[in-house]
Amino acid sequence: MAVDLVFITGATGHVGFAVLTDLLKAGYRVRASVRKAAQGDMLKGHAFVQPFAENFESVVVPDGTVEGAFDKILDGVTYIEHIASPPPQPSEDPENDVIIPAVKGTTSMLYSAAKVPSVRRIVITSSGVAVIPTHALVNGDEQNTYTPNSRVRPLPTAPWGPPFFVYQCSKILALDAIEKFIVEQKPKFTIVNIVPGFVIGPNMLDTRPEQMLLGSNRGAMAPLLGLTESPRPTVISTLKDVARVHVGCLDENKVVGNKSFFVPSPKMAHDDAKSIAEKHFPAAVKDGRLPLGGTTPSVYLSLDSSETTEIFGEMGTYEDAVKELIEQYLALKEKTG
Repeated sequence: MAVDLVFITGATGHVGFAVLTDLLKAGYRVRASVRKAAQGDMLKGHAFVQPFAENFESVVVPDGTVEGAFDKILDGVTYIEHIASPPPQPSEDPENDVIIPAVKGTTSMLYSAAKVPSVRRIVITSSGVAVIPTHALVNGDEQNTYTPNSRVRPLPTAPWGPPFFVYQCSKILALDAIEKFIVEQKPKFTIVNIVPGFVIGPNMLDTRPEQMLLGSNRGAMAPLLGLTESPRPTVISTLKDVARVHVGCLDENKVVGNKSFFVPSPKMAHDDAKSIAEKHFPAAVKDGRLPLGGTTPSVYLSLDSSETTEIFGEMGTYEDAVKELIEQYLALKEKTG
């Protein structure tokens, strides 16, 4: 029997690479879109991909926001993992740098997939910020319980504001565009939205320790390295769980389509990273490789992610993810000197 082919976007990113490697380990054939051919070569040559090289291929898509960008590269595809989306970033033109790529990159994929009879399901990476209002993300909110079916209304409009809130707006609008597509186009395939929090776990594409302060891992690394971060919600997801839920949602017998799923982690505080380091890496704390002394203040929310755990079982803990982060950090520090 032929092995199902999965098309994936965003495979050169933190979450995307973890999903890519889990797909290959699960036995799928994978076709990854990259912006440049060199990125495809990098992925194929990576130690985590090499054992499955015969099941991996890449295709160059310079701009996924262009109408029809994916039309010619979905032949034979059964499933799609759409993970690519602009991260929070400073920009003088957030509309064109973040908002439009997030929304049109998603709708372009959906309309291309609608032309391909073999596509049965699309799994899309959303975000907790798409379903939790700004005031709750900033100030906390344990009085109201948020679910993956919560929605932020009214929809945001320009002016967009600081980078993190631009990112939030892009995710809100992309999710809205997906749901409008389902209602208006009534596609033959089903869609599942994965709604993670701040994703914590080793980015296996990192080659230098300072790279680990980029993206969502910064909230866990800052307390370990004597840095002070702005407050952030304690809505975290371990990278391992995010990847396995993405892959698990391809199982149409296990997961009903046209739904959204949180990827939860048990209650924690970002500064717990310091006690985790002291517990598991006392030598690195003592010799100053992990100076501690930093802080990422925690903001608390109430979430209901029971449907996810009913299907996929218990999720990993912050301690699990931080241990793996520290192991990677110390290894890279030793390797690079």
